[in-house]
Amino acid sequence: MEIISVTFSQAIEGFKIYLFEKNRSINTIRSYSQDLRFFESWLFSIHSNPIMVQEITKTDIKDFEREIKAITSLSPATVNRRLVAIKKWADYLFVSKFSPVNLGDEIEIKKVQKQNTIRWLTRQEVGRLLHAVEMTKHKNLQKGLLHETLIILLVNLGLRIDEACSLTKTSISFRNSIVNVTGKGNKHRIVPLTEKTKAHIQMWLDNRDKDSEYILISSKSNQLSTRAAQHILKKYSTQLGIEITPHSLRHTYCKQLANSGVGLQSIAELAGHSSMDTTRIYVTPSIKELQIALKKTEF
Repeated sequence: MEIISVTFSQAIEGFKIYLFEKNRSINTIRSYSQDLRFFESWLFSIHSNPIMVQEITKTDIKDFEREIKAITSLSPATVNRRLVAIKKWADYLFVSKFSPVNLGDEIEIKKVQKQNTIRWLTRQEVGRLLHAVEMTKHKNLQKGLLHETLIILLVNLGLRIDEACSLTKTSISFRNSIVNVTGKGNKHRIVPLTEKTKAHIQMWLDNRDKDSEYILISSKSNQLSTRAAQHILKKYSTQLGIEITPHSLRHTYCKQLANSGVGLQSIAELAGHSSMDTTRIYVTPSIKELQIALKKTEF
């Protein structure tokens, strides 16, 4: 097999394009890249600059694996994430003929007991958040209605932040009470629209000061950016002293469904999960729930 000569940096950039073409999320691509840069820094101590991929050996990989597993400050989850990044990258190198062997086929992933560290909001915390939004509406109706609609799309429909910001008027059927969502990997799903949520969205559409095909707009743009949406939630998070993120609101949606007795398959379909393992976390006790339980039982 003829090997193509590339530098470490070139191989990372190629890997990012490869992942993008495989419809992996931006966050996954960013995470893998960061972990590979960590590995690259380690390699600088034993290889010349620039590091050439064909010079990396399985011994290098095993030495790196041994060293990071010995670092007590790194959690097992972090160690595993870095090793998985290398395994995926090594698969890509081998398939792309950048390496004569699969450098990562001997990596051993640590077995870790799964614990639920997902953060979702309680109903009381959501109530506090919506009360704060009401205060914003009293000062500036336009701004408050925008903030309210953003939060409702995340916590009552379980949309991802990019799904919420990309939602258009044609995506919503008020007559049939459904929302058509295009999610990760261009996968389409239908989410039911309740009368209360429908009223929130309609109130915003009736009162916003300019028209746009997108549901969420800002004073400066015809489409609210994901960064601007995150900034809005960050301000309320700081104001209330509660961790409020797009993910925590989406998690809250899924957790409320699970608490109401909705089956895992239905939650997975509503949230657009590709794996039931992702959905199963909502019926697994969180660390916070376990702490509360322990307080009730400790002597």
